[in-house]
Amino acid sequence: MPEHLAPGDHKYALNFGGRNFDLYQHSHLGYGLMEARRSIHKLLAETQKKEGGEDWAKKPIVNPCIIPGMSREVTVKMDEDEVKLNMTGPSEPSMPQCRFLAETILEKSKECGLTPCSFNGVHQPSLARTFAKEDVYIISYFFDRTRPLGMPDSFTLREMTETAAKVCGGEDSWDVFRSIDGAMPELLDRPEYCLDLSFMLVLLHTGYDMPLDREVKIAKKIKGNELGWCLGASLPLLDQGNGGWQCRLTS
Repeated sequence: MPEHLAPGDHKYALNFGGRNFDLYQHSHLGYGLMEARRSIHKLLAETQKKEGGEDWAKKPIVNPCIIPGMSREVTVKMDEDEVKLNMTGPSEPSMPQCRFLAETILEKSKECGLTPCSFNGVHQPSLARTFAKEDVYIISYFFDRTRPLGMPDSFTLREMTETAAKVCGGEDSWDVFRSIDGAMPELLDRPEYCLDLSFMLVLLHTGYDMPLDREVKIAKKIKGNELGWCLGASLPLLDQGNGGWQCRLTS
């Protein structure tokens, strides 16, 4: 690993607690969970349009990321038009094909101007090397999709893969979830649960090159502090002596 972080709009200097830090940050626009859903649906719609003839939009689209036996009506933006389509789960579990679609939208092979890169041509220091032993927390929708299925506070990506395979297997594979309070209503209400978990796995394993045996942690709070995307913005507020920020709210 380089001794210093390469310059660029990904590099931020932070003085906190009397110490100087170089921070890396990048917002992968278009790769949130809902955007990932839309991208995968659009990818399938474009294929159906190419091969399905004039009435392609009226036919159900077999979507390997929809749980077998379930379906979902989605709205997909095609050029300037929005088209309502029926996404239907396959007759048999198809998690590998769903992961293929997720890998496709990541564009892992896109040209990388400054190595190393994560995905979509974006420079990022290697997580596997930078945080070889430290705790790695996955928050937000990672917590929201794994905790209801009974996943513990820490687990490996391999264990997450095994859970995703059960979800993608359909209701015949869900016996293990019947003992988890609230899990079955969650699964029955979300035909795209297989898509969500598959994308999350691909993002971590393929996108960020995290090994399958790497342990990660999920949390909503740490020591009573809520975790979220704006957590970093609170650091200067906590360090009034050096942060240089002041809260605008007054009592």
